[in-house]
Amino acid sequence: MTQPSRRRKVAILAHRGTSLLAPENTLPAFEFACKHQADTLELDVRLTRDSALIVTHDATVDRTTNGRGKVADQTTKTLRQLDAAFHFGSKEGYPLREHGVQLVTLEEVLYRFADMGINIDIKDNSKVAVDILARVVGEADAASRVVVASFHASILRYCRKQYPWLTTSACAADVRDFLWLVVQRKHKRAKIPVSLFQLPRRHYFLSFDSRWFIDAVHEAGGQIHFWTVNDEAGIRCLINAGADGIVTDRADIASKILANSLALPTQTG
Repeated sequence: MTQPSRRRKVAILAHRGTSLLAPENTLPAFEFACKHQADTLELDVRLTRDSALIVTHDATVDRTTNGRGKVADQTTKTLRQLDAAFHFGSKEGYPLREHGVQLVTLEEVLYRFADMGINIDIKDNSKVAVDILARVVGEADAASRVVVASFHASILRYCRKQYPWLTTSACAADVRDFLWLVVQRKHKRAKIPVSLFQLPRRHYFLSFDSRWFIDAVHEAGGQIHFWTVNDEAGIRCLINAGADGIVTDRADIASKILANSLALPTQTG
């Protein structure tokens, strides 16, 4: 007997909205992600001189805008005057230059995309950035749809201590500690400090996308997301392996693959 598949829903996290098909970390990129059924907008934030959080990845504005210099040395007003699509394109052309594409604040994104999950990567190693983030998220009543991430372990520890109502993803030390529990076969009984792992598929000799690691995370009551996967084969592999989420620049490809995988029938009886 053929029945619809009961495959688990896999979340699509749109990497900077998309850094391939629109200027990254801008409204056109986030709108692209929404159009193609992404569940969450993954974005980066940095502190400005006037203590706002601007959505951008690099410490300087040189790579993505027509400006120069450090984000931290410029005000929000100055940053918003830059052309955030200036370098998007190739030698064949820059289709969105001088089309009014600006850098945006975290606050703007939270209110404009009120139905979307927001995965926020804090780039600055600054407790002030965490404090401002917590205030902005709280004022937008968005805590239930926000995840805070950072490569700075001290920032995540501070966030967990000061703002336990915010969800954070695992830092490198959390992953190391969890691996040690798995080796000792204690991960099923242990209370892990975080329940969300966001990892590359591989790191040196470790294959985090292997079924044994994904199963271990699930056995401990956690979830696991993988970054950044843009090819069809990689997305299909992670779906089949049991990933809970996929960070991708190609929400268009991922959504089609997921729609087809969820519609596949299963044979019973």
